[in-house]
Amino acid sequence: MENLLTSPPKPLSFGERERQCEELFMERGPFFHLCTPGDATLTLFENAEDFRYGMNLVALCTHLKPTVNIITFELMGSHLHIVGEGTVEAAGNWFREERRRLYRFYQSTGRVRDLSAFQPKIIPVSDLSFLRNTIAYVNRNGYLVHPDSTPFSYPWGANRFYFNPDAKFRQNGKYGDLTYDEKRRLFRSNTIDYPATHAIVDGYISPPAFCDLVLGEGVFRDARHYFSLVSRSVEGYRDIARLIGHQVFCTDDELYLIVRQICKDKYGTSRPDTLPPDLKRELTMTLHYDYKAGIPQIRRMLRVEESAVRAILGK
Repeated sequence: MENLLTSPPKPLSFGERERQCEELFMERGPFFHLCTPGDATLTLFENAEDFRYGMNLVALCTHLKPTVNIITFELMGSHLHIVGEGTVEAAGNWFREERRRLYRFYQSTGRVRDLSAFQPKIIPVSDLSFLRNTIAYVNRNGYLVHPDSTPFSYPWGANRFYFNPDAKFRQNGKYGDLTYDEKRRLFRSNTIDYPATHAIVDGYISPPAFCDLVLGEGVFRDARHYFSLVSRSVEGYRDIARLIGHQVFCTDDELYLIVRQICKDKYGTSRPDTLPPDLKRELTMTLHYDYKAGIPQIRRMLRVEESAVRAILGK
């Protein structure tokens, strides 16, 4: 008699999981990374209400421009990041819709915005490793700037929903439950044609409703693989930052690890405070020009007076 008790499926090996990721990447695409200038003086989102509108705007534009499949995104105060599936042309059309409606939003709130600097850089993502690193780079962007956030708590993007089932299923209702006026206020528009089944959370359309998280998570072997990339040193993302024209930004923790490694490799010690003045001067220049560290951050790393850092940098 056949045994009715079945054993759990044998877990896939590392190689099998990697092949699944490669096959998924080859079956789908093309992929792109759309970003706007991160060093612009333009402030896109000033407060929580602005950010909520920004979240809803990404959802609406994705509905109106279905040739773009959003994999992940993150809104920052002065710029935005989108990782998606679609052609460069489709990504450009998506952005023009976003920009047009954002300009109208400012007008409706009585604010004047010059959006001439709000232009996209759209970079084709041509291999699996680059796609993985780009998703991780975008999903960790908010916490690098906001020290009280993590990639799993920063609220303005799809980042906190990755490999997080509790966040994916949490909702405060559905779009179809809203009244006509509530729908108009949500999008700040007469356009209210939007899927009724899409969940709402914290005042905006929940990203899992319109982002392809199955695809985004599927290019990683598992949650541990994703977490290792999101948690890696900023060193691993310098090439992406340079490619899109953004400055490399390090948290104090990341910069401290970099400082210790530089000291160990170049000076034979892991303690930067023990370096002689000439080597501290050299390290100050390296941190400022190679890692974009500011004067206060260099002072904290090397435990020197601010006046000494300013004298070295001529500022």
